[in-house]
Amino acid sequence: MDVTVPAAVTRPASLRARAAICAEFVILGGGSGVWAVHIPVVQARLAIDPATIGLALLVFSIGAVLTMPITGALAARFGSQPVTAVLGIVAPLLPPLAILAPSLPLLFLGTFFFGVTMGGLDVAMNAQAAEYEIARGKPTMSSFHAFFSLGALAGSAAASWLIGLGYSHGAAAVMIAAVLLVTGLVAAFNLWPAPPSHRNGVRFALPQRSLVALGIIAFLAFSAEGAVADWSALYLNKVKDATLSAAADGFIAFSIVMVVCRLTGDRVVAWLGPVQTLLIGGGVIAIGILIAVLSPYALLAAVGFALVGLGAANMVPVAFSASARTPGVAASVGTATVTTFGYAGALVFPALLGFIANGFGLSISLLTVIAMGIVISLMAGTVRR
Repeated sequence: MDVTVPAAVTRPASLRARAAICAEFVILGGGSGVWAVHIPVVQARLAIDPATIGLALLVFSIGAVLTMPITGALAARFGSQPVTAVLGIVAPLLPPLAILAPSLPLLFLGTFFFGVTMGGLDVAMNAQAAEYEIARGKPTMSSFHAFFSLGALAGSAAASWLIGLGYSHGAAAVMIAAVLLVTGLVAAFNLWPAPPSHRNGVRFALPQRSLVALGIIAFLAFSAEGAVADWSALYLNKVKDATLSAAADGFIAFSIVMVVCRLTGDRVVAWLGPVQTLLIGGGVIAIGILIAVLSPYALLAAVGFALVGLGAANMVPVAFSASARTPGVAASVGTATVTTFGYAGALVFPALLGFIANGFGLSISLLTVIAMGIVISLMAGTVRR
């Protein structure tokens, strides 16, 4: 797909668009970080077991995965700019609704619509990022994804800090949501003005073979990321006896590494190449999970989760960049396809971990992530083909 810079876009406007797209990634990451830190809070308040948390995550995933193909088609029809703008304003409002849910049915309802908005925003903003990257003519995707990790880090750190101050009943989530809402309002007026890809209607089609291969890689990479995002805090709290505030350390360490690696990721991928990036990254994910599970200390386990971030950091940007350049496919549609595969991993797999944890324990459930890293390494050559 050819995307050119619109004639009316000046360099300052282009820079504002890049900042606005980065802000959308921060919004998505911030919501994820706030939710991840509050999972032990939700479990304790509603007195539910890991299997029920897993079911709530599955409901979240259903909302997200159902929305993604629709969002991709809408972005192709109307342009990624208005779709991203709307979702960037709505998305910050949903995490507090899920976290503050006073009953199990309302928790499921809250997580469903949380998934709808987060999944839709993920597709729309990645289409914006891909269109901007193609128009710029230089690798940019990893740096955009760095801001997702930066948002996750900021959201989780702020939530952990506020919970430590005593705001442990949802007030922390509301305060952070207000900041993200203002961010979304400002970003909405400065996004990249890419034209629609298809003006003659919303279309759905089975994904091409090349997109399926990229989708499988995204599925596995997102699975590893989702396992750390959704279960690291609970794992450190329940298995390694960390306090509620300290239980966030694993996710915070993971997010710090993701930020650093993605900020430098464009150069790393150019140096190693996409195949080596996936080959090495898969092995690092496996080693990180082994350390997290086998370590007798919570701090060392947090280091293991950080290694998962090191291995996974640039896998998703590699897959997304390739999907946006698939011949004969609009960037928004290609991105939506691979994102849907990825979210199926990020959301369905962590949910399944809850059922495994309920039967065999959290440690055994996390060990399954090792297989994810190994398979990614084995599939690395797929990117070349």
